[in-house]
Amino acid sequence: MLFMGAFILMYALIAVLYYLQERTRLSKETELESHLLYIECMRLQAGQDCKNVSLNTKPKMKPVYDNILYAFFILMLVIIPMSLLLSLFSIRPVRQATSMIDSFIANIVHDINTPISTIMLNAKSLVKKQNIKERGLTRIISSAEQMNDMQHDLMALANENTDIDTHEVDLRSVIEEIVDDFEAKHTRQPFDVDIGQIILYANSVDVRRIIQNLISNAIKYNKSNNIIKLYTQSHILFIQDSGKGMKNPEKVFDRNYREYDYIEGSGIGLGSVLAMIERNSIEIEVISEVDEGTTVSLNLKKVVEEENG
Repeated sequence: MLFMGAFILMYALIAVLYYLQERTRLSKETELESHLLYIECMRLQAGQDCKNVSLNTKPKMKPVYDNILYAFFILMLVIIPMSLLLSLFSIRPVRQATSMIDSFIANIVHDINTPISTIMLNAKSLVKKQNIKERGLTRIISSAEQMNDMQHDLMALANENTDIDTHEVDLRSVIEEIVDDFEAKHTRQPFDVDIGQIILYANSVDVRRIIQNLISNAIKYNKSNNIIKLYTQSHILFIQDSGKGMKNPEKVFDRNYREYDYIEGSGIGLGSVLAMIERNSIEIEVISEVDEGTTVSLNLKKVVEEENG
C-alpha cells in the first residue's frame, strides 16, 4: 500500500507537469493558427468578412486528458500486480514468524499443564490424607488453581478456533460457586445475585473462565463497597457494576488493551474471554459510561437452544 501511494503521488506530479507543458504548447499553436487565418483572410481582401475570423487562443485539451488517462490505466495494469506480489513476499516472513510464535506459545502452555496438575493433585492429596489445614498448603493449591486458569486462557488465545467439547452446564450453580469464591477473597465486595434456572450446552471450563474474568474485571473497576449485580432476563446474563466505567468499551477485548494503566492486570484475560465466547457461540455486548459503571450482557440463546433443536 505504501508503494502504491508513492507511485500515485509520483504519477500525479508527472501528469501535472505534462499537462502544463502541453497546455502551453497547444496555446501557442492555437494562437499562431488563428493569426495565420486572419492574415490569410486579409491577404485575399475579403473585406468585412475578416471581422468574423475568430482570434481563438483556447487550446483543445481533450487529447491531453485522454493521454493522461490512458497512461494511468496502462501503468495500473502493470503496477497493481507488481504491488500485490511484493506485498505477498513481504508479508510471508511475518506470517511465518507469527505462526512459529503461536505454535511455540501453544506448546509451552500445553507443557506447563503437567507440573501444575501434579502440584494440585499432590497438595490436595496431602491435605486430605493427613488432614492438614495449614495456610501454606492452601495458598499452594490456590496458586496452582490460578496458574491452571491462566493456562486455559492462554490456550484459548493460542487456539481460538479449536473444536471444543460441550456438556450440560448449570449456569446458576456455576455462578453461585464463583461468587462464593470471590466473596471469600474480597470480603468487602457485596454481590446481588438473581440467576434463573438455565442449562447451557457449552464447554464448562470456558463458561467458568468467562464469568470469572468478567466478575474479576467488574471488581477491579468497581467503586468501593458498591454492589455488583448478576442477573438473568430470558436467556441473557447481565454483569453490572457502578464503578469507573470505560471511555473505549469497544476496545476492551483487544489483546493487551488496558483502560487504566494503574490498575493491576496483563490485558490477556478479556482477550481470552472473546476467544472463548466466539468458539462457544455466545454473543456479548458491553455498555459503559465513565464514572457511571459498566454492564456486560451475554446472550446465551444459541447455547441453550442448540442441543434442544
